[in-house]
Amino acid sequence: LPRIDLIEEMVNMMLSTRAYEANVNAFNITRSLYQKALELGR
Repeated sequence: LPRIDLIEEMVNMMLSTRAYEANVNAFNITRSLYQKALELGR
């Protein structure tokens, strides 16, 4: 049987989830900035 550390896997999953959420947030901020720039250009 493979030796799997469930605690380590849970920590990795939580870190991955937080990194994903941070990237989604950064994407949304960037999209908002581009949208504001487009509005200023009108």
